[in-house]
Amino acid sequence: MPTKPEPLSIRLTRLSPTHHRFEAVRPDGRVEMRELETRTFLLHDLVHFALESEAGLRNSFFGLLGNRGGYDDLGAPTEGEALATERVVGPLQNALKGQVEPETFARQLSAYFRDLGEIPPEWLNAAVIAGAVKRFNAMQGRWKATRFGETMELLFPPEL
Repeated sequence: MPTKPEPLSIRLTRLSPTHHRFEAVRPDGRVEMRELETRTFLLHDLVHFALESEAGLRNSFFGLLGNRGGYDDLGAPTEGEALATERVVGPLQNALKGQVEPETFARQLSAYFRDLGEIPPEWLNAAVIAGAVKRFNAMQGRWKATRFGETMELLFPPEL
C-alpha cells in the first residue's frame, strides 16, 4: 500500500502589530522563512490557502511551494492552474471584505474567464467558494486569537 506524501507545514508567527513570519517547512525538511508585512501578505496568503484547500488544487501557490520552488521563485503565474487560481484569489480577497454570496461570485468570475476567451476552471463553483469562505473565516479567527510571539500552523494539503 503506497504511503501518503507528507504535507507542507506553514507556520505563521505573529511578530508585531504590523509583521509576521511566514515559514514553510517542506516534506523533505527544507525550511524557508520570510518576515512579511501582515496587512499586505497575510490576507492574500490565507485566501490562497483556503481556495486551494477547498478546490483540491495542487499546482497553485501552496502546492508549488511544497513541491517545486521557493517563495521568491514562484512569482506571478503566467499559465495553467496557478494563473486561474490567482485570477480568483484577488477578487475573492476583495469580496471577503464584505458579504460573499458564493453562487453570484462563482457566476460572475466564470463570466470573467469567458470574457478573457478562456474556459472557467471546473472547480469554480458555489460549493468551493462557500467552503473557501468558511475555511478563511476559521483561519482568520485563529489568527486573531494568536498572541504576539505565538505561531499558527497550517498543513497543506489539509486532508493529510
